[in-house]
This record gives sequence, C-alpha cells and structure tokens, in this order.
Amino acid sequence: MNSLVVLSLIAYAGGGHVATTQSTQLTSISQSASQQSGGPVKLLGPNIHGVPRPLGIKGVQTVPAGQFNPKDFVGRIARQGTTPALKKKKNTGAPVTALVLYDSTGEWGWIGDLYSYQIGNLLSHFGVTVTRQGIELYSKGELATYNCAIYLGTTYYNTIPANFKTDFMANTKPFCWMGYNLWEIAWTANGANWNSKFTKQFGFQFADLDGTGYPNVLYKGTSLLKQQDDPVQGVSEITNSSLATVLATCSNGTTTVPYIVKGKNLWYIGDNPLEYVSYNSGNDRVLAFDDILNDVTGITPTTAKRAVIRIEDVSAICESASLRAIADTLYAQGIPYVVCVIPDYKDPLGVYNNGVPLEIQMQNSPQFISDLKYMQSEGAQLIMHGFTHQYDSVANPYDGVSADDVEFYRVTQNSSGDQAVVGPVTEDSTTWATNRITSGFTMFTEAGFAQPTGWNTPHYYASPTDYAVFGTEFAYSLDRVLTFATDTSGNLQCLVEYSPYVFDDEYGNHRIPETLGYCDPNGSSGKVNLPADMIGYAQAVECCRGGWAGMYYHWFLGTTMLQELVSGIKGLGYTFINPSGTIE
Repeated sequence: MNSLVVLSLIAYAGGGHVATTQSTQLTSISQSASQQSGGPVKLLGPNIHGVPRPLGIKGVQTVPAGQFNPKDFVGRIARQGTTPALKKKKNTGAPVTALVLYDSTGEWGWIGDLYSYQIGNLLSHFGVTVTRQGIELYSKGELATYNCAIYLGTTYYNTIPANFKTDFMANTKPFCWMGYNLWEIAWTANGANWNSKFTKQFGFQFADLDGTGYPNVLYKGTSLLKQQDDPVQGVSEITNSSLATVLATCSNGTTTVPYIVKGKNLWYIGDNPLEYVSYNSGNDRVLAFDDILNDVTGITPTTAKRAVIRIEDVSAICESASLRAIADTLYAQGIPYVVCVIPDYKDPLGVYNNGVPLEIQMQNSPQFISDLKYMQSEGAQLIMHGFTHQYDSVANPYDGVSADDVEFYRVTQNSSGDQAVVGPVTEDSTTWATNRITSGFTMFTEAGFAQPTGWNTPHYYASPTDYAVFGTEFAYSLDRVLTFATDTSGNLQCLVEYSPYVFDDEYGNHRIPETLGYCDPNGSSGKVNLPADMIGYAQAVECCRGGWAGMYYHWFLGTTMLQELVSGIKGLGYTFINPSGTIE
C-alpha cells in the first residue's frame, strides 16, 4: 500500500538529485610521469585548466543559510577538537590515540571538516581516541604524541606547514595519507624532481595526478568500484620493493596503476576514498580503506562474519498474512531478525483512504499487536522506526503518509520531481525530539510490549540535535548517520556516512552497519537491487575485517526473494544475529 521511498541522499545508485554545492571542474590534470624527463609532472603546468575541484564535493547536500540557526551547530563543528568519550570500546589493551588532520581553511575548508568527523566515527570502531585538527594549525612535535595519524587532503595545493613536513619525515608511527598534496613532501620544493629522501625512506615515489579515471579497484582479490565521475587519482610508483608494496590497484580497462601503496610506516591512498560513497552500491572502494584502518590503528580485528536483516516500515496498516509469512520464512531458516515498527501510522491527507484522514496507533489495533507477538515468538526483535515516519500534515516531500515521508527533517519536491533539502524542521529541539520518542514508547507499552532499545531514523534524515536524543534514548541504531559542517557562506552541508562495521558516532549512537541496501526489484531508488546483487555486495564486504552484511527488506515484497537473500548470505558463512547495544 505504501510507496517505497529512498531519497537521493541515501540512494545507492543516485535517484533524483537534491541541491549540491558546485565547484570548478577538473578537465585535465596531468600527463604520464613516464613521458617526462628529469622529474615528476608539474601539477600547475600548462596542462591544467582552472583549479581541480576539492576532493569530497559529490553527494554533499546543501541547506541554504537562513533555513536553520548556525549557532545550533557551532559547538559541534569546531575546526579542531577531541571526539567525545565513546560509549563502548573495542580495544581492551593500552589506549590508542589518533590525530586526524585535514585541510580546514579557505572556501572549501568545510569539506575537510565534514570528512574528518566521518574518519573519527570509523576510528571509534577500534576504540581509538581521536583528535581532529586542521593541518594548518599543526604544532611542532604533535605527531610524536599520538599512536597513529591520518591526513586527508581535499584542497588542491593547500599549504602544508613546514614543521609538519619535518615531523612527518621523522615519524616512525603508522600514518595514512589520502588525497591531494603528497607531492609537497614527495617532490623537491620547486617540483622539478622527486625528493630522494622521501623515496629512499618509503620505497616509492609520487608520480603524478591523473584525471583519466580508474573506476575498477582490486583489493585482496576483491573487485571494488570507484564512481565513473570521480576521476582524480594520485599515481605512485614502487622504487624499492623491499620497503614498499602495492596493496590495491585501480584500472580503466587498459591501464592499471597503484591505488593504495604501503611504504614502511606510510599508507598512501590516491584519492579521498570516502567521496561518492553515499551513492555506492555496496562494493565501493572505501571498503579497502575501512580494512586498512585495522593495520593503521594496530587493533586486532574480529574474524566474525555477522549479518543482520531488518523488516522495514512495519505499522498497523500492514497485512497480517504478509507479516506472518515473513516470520515463518525466517524462523524456518533459524534466522533472528529485526522488525522496524512505526508506532503511530498517519495518512493526514487521506492519500490512501479516499481523501479521508486516517490514523492508527499500534495499541488500538488488536490484530497488529497479535502479529507483532507472533513475529517475536519466531525470532523478531522490535525496534522503533520513527514515531510517525512523516511530518505534520504536509508532503515531506511526497504525500505526508507514514513510511513514505521524512519525519525529523524538512524536504520539499517541485512539480518536476526535484527535491530540495530545507533543513531541520521548525520545531526541532531536544524537547521536541524527546517528546516524539517518549510518545512512541508509551504506545509500545500500552500495546503490551517492552520499551524498544533499538532505533532506525526514517530515511536517515535528522539534525545533530535529534541524533543526540536518539543516542540517549536507545542502545543502538540500525541506519546510516549524517555528518554536518557549515561553509563560509553560512550554508549547512551534510553527507551520509557508510561504514562496514560497528561504530559509535559523534552524537553517542552505537551503530550497527547497513551495507547491502534493500531488495528493490522495481528500481524505486534508481537502480534495481535484487537478492543476487545484495549477495554480491556481501562478498565484497568480506575483504574488510570486521565487516557486516547489513540489509533491509520491505514487508510487502513476499517471501520468495527473502528466502533467496538469506540463503545466499548464510551460504557465504555469515551468521545472522539480533543486534544489541553491546555488540562490537
């Protein structure tokens, strides 16, 4: 009955674009270093047309200034700071600390800010205490005070402090460099030649910046993809195979170059591996980066292969026979599962009820209560999927109906179907969000169920204020989180984060991964996603130590594809579990 909705922000294959920040496009970057004599390509030479785009712009959503109050976000988006204490830590040995450096100044400094939070979130999986800092603020000697460090270069030719360069060359601890600006250390000051000290120390040299495009990445024998419209690739060359090795390659079908190189204590990744991931299909090259964080942090990874499946958009409007058939199918397979319950079903405009407004609260539907108890008896864990999974009595952005629309954020759609992110809803506050959660708890209780300990944000849209409430009220979340930054024009920028493993986000939520997407036989998200596709993504996730096969399935799709999906995932050696707030 309810239409299947996935906004472009969370769609794996795109869908309708909402507003995105524009930047100068890179049209041509460099010639092959092998065509040069006496040294590397000069990146600012005549073959450059304009300034290369900042790494990380694609997929970011813009909320225009004036649609939100920037002061609500100032405390969270400081240019430097230490992540809050983690609720749960995987590391039980000596504390591990990490310094995350990024380009933080100028027009595009907010991009580094945005991604530094995502890196910090990923590092929380390992129980690492993270300090984020703009590289421009680096002080002499800082590297020596951390167990490991990461630098993400998103601004082309950002000025790297001299004291950092000195410390970098003296550093013996694990360091991961991603994206732009390695040439500022790997080349001589004028860019006329390779820095022999760098080459001798790490066993490889930075060759050039290539805009040809290398969409196919191979890591640990696993084929991964890089978006076709993400062409920038830093190319490196091994000079001493006893010091350096290629961990991953990328190819355009005719030419293959290194994608990840490890030289001594340095990992170099030739792009921003987090870019475009909000559009991925479950086998993005970010999995390679996620995996090497095990080695950068030095934390012993888990070898468990875990899977979790949630049944999506379940409310009192659902057909009893469909819910019970799903329960029987999963019970027969011995698979525990999660049911995402919307406590208060609303159709305020009567879209599916002949123009007559309709509301059904779960405690007022004896049949729905019976169905949920039946599912519980066959292995289900009930979690809360929003309070109403819609906002007020307006289209947000579709029709105002539960399961169709966004609840905690304002999104509009014009007559052409183009969507625009407006920002947090007018009422957004800690009190407003808490009241919605509390109202949902009350309905669960009145229906005879325990208060749910798990949460799933409707369509993944929420403000930092809301996410903080969710982190307080629930032991875990089964969704993807947004990270935020404010740009120099006062616009709020946000981006969905993908993770293959459990982590604690900056808002205090313990997150169970969703990596495979959902079964979408009709291509509602812009791309068909069948069980065979999802099983293939689960195979890709295997290259990442600690990676989960996390997925969801809508209640109205029947059981044939569900049977195929769970059988295939089990066949790969994954074990389905019911999540809890203590799982690492």
